[in-house]
Amino acid sequence: MTHNLYPMIFALSVGALAVITALIKSGHFIRYFLLSSISGIGSLFAVNLLSSLTGVSIALNYITLGVSSVFGISGVIGLLLMF
Repeated sequence: MTHNLYPMIFALSVGALAVITALIKSGHFIRYFLLSSISGIGSLFAVNLLSSLTGVSIALNYITLGVSSVFGISGVIGLLLMF
């Protein structure tokens, strides 16, 4: 199982660097990063609040919070597709 973990970590690292680089080049790094983080974490909590209706939930831990805060709503969608 761990042999599948390393490519996933590599892909997430490259993606995180791409997102952070794009935010820095935009000139509004802090504002866009905070907006992306708030929307990602909010959507993660919304998915878990609606889990009683949909039957789909995402565990709250450091990894899922990190992915949702760096990648925003698209990170939460990726987590939903992965789980």
